[in-house]
Amino acid sequence: MNKNNALLCAKISQSAYGKGYNIGLFQLAGRFENKATDTQGIFGNTSNTLFLAFRGSEESGTADWITDLNFISADYPYGGGSDITVHAGFIEAYQSIRESVFKVGKDTPHKKIICTGHSLGGALATLCALDLACNLSGKQVSNYTYGSPKVGNPDFVKFYNQKVPQSYRFVNGPDIVPTVPPNVPFLVDYDHIGKLHHIGDTQASQLSTDAAISHLPNNYVKTLEQA
Repeated sequence: MNKNNALLCAKISQSAYGKGYNIGLFQLAGRFENKATDTQGIFGNTSNTLFLAFRGSEESGTADWITDLNFISADYPYGGGSDITVHAGFIEAYQSIRESVFKVGKDTPHKKIICTGHSLGGALATLCALDLACNLSGKQVSNYTYGSPKVGNPDFVKFYNQKVPQSYRFVNGPDIVPTVPPNVPFLVDYDHIGKLHHIGDTQASQLSTDAAISHLPNNYVKTLEQA
């Protein structure tokens, strides 16, 4: 895991909320959006890498919360077989912007693509990273997520980790969002992808007010800056 990339991706993920775009060597190239699902993101470049950053949930974005709560499983349609299932709300959101995102990945001259996102954006980045790894030849795909919820079932996780081994999942202190969606016996079974990097106060209780504060994207940036 590259610490400079981790901090850069955290800043780009925060920028996907619309809070400043040009960060250091990263130069914004464009945005993608589907208003019907309220799914948004940005893309841009450094000298040798394309970054695809997905916006996370916003308190004022009703569609985001509907997506988060729609945790019934659905088939993953972009590779891996019939046993692979994912969060239905997440895959619906991703599919709504997939054509635009895939075109950006296909057209870039860069061989390196990094997907990234905070919260819901991390879940969408995960779905995108696997899609690109399966269906876009000649590219080296990696993924950095921050406070991401769980995305798919154990078969999804196994397949994902084989296809996108350079995946890094950051959890700040007692952030509670990575514990959702909940597993429901005989209905849904979710797990996490990638390599966990627990940053900040790892002993703080998820029942404290710090749990909500630690999830904020700016606090992921601050914690990584202090690491």
